[in-house]
Amino acid sequence: MKWVCPRVIRGNRGDLLSRQGILQALLARGEQDVAVFALTDAHVPAALRPVLPYGPLYNLVPPPPGRQALRRADTVLWTGGLDLQDDSSLAKLVHTLAVFSSYRLLGLRIIAVMQGAGPLTTTAGRWLTRHILNRMDVFIARDPKTLALLAALRPRCQLVLAHDGIFAGDPLAEPLSAREAERVQHLVGAETRPVIGFNLRLWFHFASSLLPYQFVKWRYRARSEDRMRRLIDAAQAVIGELRHTHRARIILLSMYEPGVEPWEDDLPYLERVKQSFAADSDVQIAGAPLSLRAFAELIRRLDLVVGMRLHSALAAIRLGVPAVHLAYTLKGHDIFAALGLADYVVAVEQFLQSPSVLSDVITRALAQPALRNQIQHLADCTTRENERIFQGVLDRCLREKH
Repeated sequence: MKWVCPRVIRGNRGDLLSRQGILQALLARGEQDVAVFALTDAHVPAALRPVLPYGPLYNLVPPPPGRQALRRADTVLWTGGLDLQDDSSLAKLVHTLAVFSSYRLLGLRIIAVMQGAGPLTTTAGRWLTRHILNRMDVFIARDPKTLALLAALRPRCQLVLAHDGIFAGDPLAEPLSAREAERVQHLVGAETRPVIGFNLRLWFHFASSLLPYQFVKWRYRARSEDRMRRLIDAAQAVIGELRHTHRARIILLSMYEPGVEPWEDDLPYLERVKQSFAADSDVQIAGAPLSLRAFAELIRRLDLVVGMRLHSALAAIRLGVPAVHLAYTLKGHDIFAALGLADYVVAVEQFLQSPSVLSDVITRALAQPALRNQIQHLADCTTRENERIFQGVLDRCLREKH
């Protein structure tokens, strides 16, 4: 089969790691005819070259090499992330419907691989989503609630339950350069005390509207500022407690590569957290550029990750590192519950009201020496199950083609 992977991912490390795992699973099957659109070669497994550039309007209009790849392909792999939601804007759904319609005009099969969906709170959002699904052949859902939400729309495509694409392939498969190994070592340090990764993101800014966030940033950020200030204060309180009680070294983690999408980057909020620890060298921001392989290595070297972005917590679990998810939507609760980790989720609203709730969960996790082995076992089992489901879907598609 001839595959093409055209979804736009710009600097989002979670989506990049998810796509990387899916592509590695495809390569492990022996599939080599895979055309991938990406921002840079470093975002794609080395076996897949050349990498195709994105076109205008989020690749709605691919450049000539991309159009050629689409014309010669027979199947679109729409990898990772979450596109079927209307809490930020209906524009994403309209764009996705237009993109998928163009693929159908080319006669392409469409498989959405290990994606999430929701919330879908508007009539227009549900209508658009159903029509998007009707242009797909298969949607592989990353969690049970996504599956249930989409099944309620009664689409014509096949729905399959799996896990997030980050539970596929091996994020440590690519070689790690000596320079990046030194950079990771400098961040982690040589301490025997706990080293904890801490991720925050901009939130409280979404509201379902026609215009997406990136076109009216000032309005969305103004909407979020009061609660983001409270979130940063609460994070500073917890980090101060971790420094005092556990003498922990804290690595502030952004799930966006620096300088790619500044309006979406976590870094400005991590810098505000760091202000309270300006003279404390044991609270560090991981702000320098890191390859996907080096970022995975950094996560692997941590003792625990506190992640507000869901993929920061899932990346930790995939690498055998215990994680606590600071959940801002139901999707985080749902996915952690599906993994059997419901006790390691703290709702953002609960955290804002009482930061000590998060401190207590972190302390409980650090007090369990066997937890890391349990998480590694969970990651291994989940990855094997994910790859088995993926291979089953691909086998069925191959049989249908013939």
